[in-house]
Amino acid sequence: MRNIDDLKEQGAIAERLQALRSAKGLTQKEMAALLKMSYYTYVKLENASHGLTTKNILKICKILNVSADLILFGRTGSDSINFNEYVQCARLLSNDGIKAIKDSLVLIEKLKDDNSVRVMQRM
Repeated sequence: MRNIDDLKEQGAIAERLQALRSAKGLTQKEMAALLKMSYYTYVKLENASHGLTTKNILKICKILNVSADLILFGRTGSDSINFNEYVQCARLLSNDGIKAIKDSLVLIEKLKDDNSVRVMQRM
């Protein structure tokens, strides 16, 4: 029988898994397919009713492009980035976030080019 600390930690891992998956813009069904497991088995992972195997942790790390430290302990190899900051950054890099960044870069380039033309005209 598992003790209460084990259950709490399993719940925390499940919460981090859900947040990381969501931040990457993946549904539970998509994640299950990428892991080559049934949707119901994956849902159990996020509900903390089914433990993660080492094999699945490694697969999840590759799919989400994160370290096992982030999933298991909520921290990266660097103390300078905490879990919440990482999730915020990952959300920015979802498809919508990437499009917003690209749109911003196009605008910056346009403004830079417009400003260069004005500066040259003054000379």
